[in-house]
Amino acid sequence: MHRAISVLLISLDLLALQAEAQDSRIIPGPPPDEYVDVTGDGRADLLITSRTVHITDPQQPGYLGKYLLGVRTLSGTAVLMWSTRSTQRWYTVEDSTQLDTGLLAKRIHFKQLRWTDEGQPTEFWLLERPFGPAITKDQDGWYGTGDHHNGHTMVLRSVNERGTSVAAFEFELPYPYGRVAINTKHAARVPNGYGEEGDPIAPKREPSEPPFDFGHEPSEPQVMVPPGVPPNEYIDLTSDEIPDLVITGKNAPHHAPAPPLGTYHRGIEQLPGTAFLMAKTADGSFAPFTLREGQELTPDQLTQGLAADRFRWAEPPRWPEFIEVLWQRYGSLRTADEPVGWLPTTRPLLENYIFRGTQYGRPMLGCFEVEYTTPGGELGLRILNLVDEGQVLRHY
Repeated sequence: MHRAISVLLISLDLLALQAEAQDSRIIPGPPPDEYVDVTGDGRADLLITSRTVHITDPQQPGYLGKYLLGVRTLSGTAVLMWSTRSTQRWYTVEDSTQLDTGLLAKRIHFKQLRWTDEGQPTEFWLLERPFGPAITKDQDGWYGTGDHHNGHTMVLRSVNERGTSVAAFEFELPYPYGRVAINTKHAARVPNGYGEEGDPIAPKREPSEPPFDFGHEPSEPQVMVPPGVPPNEYIDLTSDEIPDLVITGKNAPHHAPAPPLGTYHRGIEQLPGTAFLMAKTADGSFAPFTLREGQELTPDQLTQGLAADRFRWAEPPRWPEFIEVLWQRYGSLRTADEPVGWLPTTRPLLENYIFRGTQYGRPMLGCFEVEYTTPGGELGLRILNLVDEGQVLRHY
C-alpha cells in the first residue's frame, strides 16, 4: 500500500513538472497598459503600453504583422537629449545613484542639452513579436527591436500641478521577454521653471510669408550659445564608447579692477591615449598636419616623416594641444562696433586634423573636421575617415 502511494505521488510530481515546463514555454501576450510614477510625486509620468502593426508583404504572405511593447511619455513629461553638433542621442548618466541638477542646468544653459516636447508623446518601442500563419513555433517569441536602452540610465522632467521633478531612470527587460519594467534610480524636486531654456522652440514663419507656401519653409534661428565656458563635451571618434577628444573652454581674465573683463576661448584638446599629428613649419615649430580633400597619407610617408623629424605626435600629458576655434570678449574689452556673439579664431583654422587613437585596444588613424557657427557659437566635430594603423588614410 505504501509503495502504491509513493508511486502515485511520484507520478503526480512528474505531471506537475511537465505542466510547469509547458507553462514556461507559453509566450506571454502583450500585457495591459501600466502607468508608472517615476518621480514619486503621485502622478504617472510614463506608460508601458503595446500596439499592433499590421503588415502586408507579398514576399511574405504568411507574415501578417507584429506586436510592439514599449514605453510612452505622458503629458507634462519630457526626456533629456544631447543636442550638439557632435552628439545627438539620449542623455545618460553613469552614476545613477546621484543626479547633479546643477550640471544639467548648466549644460542646458549652454545649449548642450534639450528636452523633448512635453506636449507630444515620446515613444520607446523595446520589444516586438511577429504573428501570422508563417510564424513557426521556434520563431514565435519576443525580440529586441534594436532600440538599445536596456541598462542605460536616462533623465526625465515631470511638470504638473504638484510641482516640477526630475528623475534618473532605466528600462529593464526581464527574462523571459514579454515584459518591460521601469526602475527609478534617483528622483529630486526642482524649482518650477527648471531647465526651461532647453524646451523646444517652434520655427517661426515671417508674417509676410503665406502659411502654406512650400517654397518658404519656416526657418530655425541660429542657436546662440551664451557667453562663458560651457561644461566639457567628450567626443568618441572611434565608436568604442571611450572618449578620444574633448570640446572644452578657457577663461582668460585680465587682472584689473571691477568690473571683470577678459576673453573666453573654446576649442578642442586630445585626451590621454589620443595624439594629433604635427608637422614642422618653416620656422622650426610644429603645427597640426592636414590633408586636403582627395589627398592621402601612406604608412611609408608617416614612418619616414617621423624618422626625419618632419612629423611628431602630440599626446598628453607631455604635449597637450589646444586647437582654438571660437573666442569672445567680455566686460569693457568689447568695443562698441564689435559683433555680438562668438568670433572665429584669428589663426587660420585647418580643414581637417589627423589623430591616432584606439578602438577596443586596436591602434587606429583617422581624420576629422571641425564644425562651428558664428555668431551663435555652436562647436562640433565630424569624423571623415578611420582606418587601422598601417593602412592608407585618405581624405574623402
